[in-house]
Amino acid sequence: MRHKCLICFLILLASLLVGWIGGWSRAMKTGNEAYQRGDYSAAQVAFQEATFQKSENPVAYYNLGAVLYKMGRFGEAVQAFREALARHGGETEGTLNLAHIYYNLGNAQFKTGDLRRAIEAYRHSLRLNPQDADAQHNLALALRLVQQQEDFVQQRANENAKSQTEPNDIGEAEALELLERFSKNENRLRQKLLQQQRKSGPRRERDW
Repeated sequence: MRHKCLICFLILLASLLVGWIGGWSRAMKTGNEAYQRGDYSAAQVAFQEATFQKSENPVAYYNLGAVLYKMGRFGEAVQAFREALARHGGETEGTLNLAHIYYNLGNAQFKTGDLRRAIEAYRHSLRLNPQDADAQHNLALALRLVQQQEDFVQQRANENAKSQTEPNDIGEAEALELLERFSKNENRLRQKLLQQQRKSGPRRERDW
């Protein structure tokens, strides 16, 4: 009787495992097909389901991040790529390359405006794959934009210091006019940097 119960239990367990693994494979297949035909909403649902089926697998999170990036949901893409990194076992795991995760993470962080973290991610990617021309390009672009931002901040600091050291012999109306002019110049420079960042953008993201 005990042997019979044990056999029944093992059969049930095997059935559950097959269904569990099969459910993950089906979700991944559905997600890949939806992604290839450009149905990113359906792909997102499928890959999200795959992360529930096998939460320890980095591939589903990587694919989910790629879909979210395509949908313009860059902050969520950053989180998905981070989840993939946390579950990745080494430089390569199956067909998933660690350098690709860092590269796409950098692209998503670039899009959110988090340039310093994007730089860090690109550098990680290049340590693993030094010949990656796209990562080299994106790293150089992010570094240049950070330098422009720092130059802008320094310029504003110099202007403020200069205005404070000049003789205070102007009237209130003139002071307000100067303040308004500085504000307009600042907004114009900020918009210019933002437009340049959006226009340049990182080079393409990597699929799987």
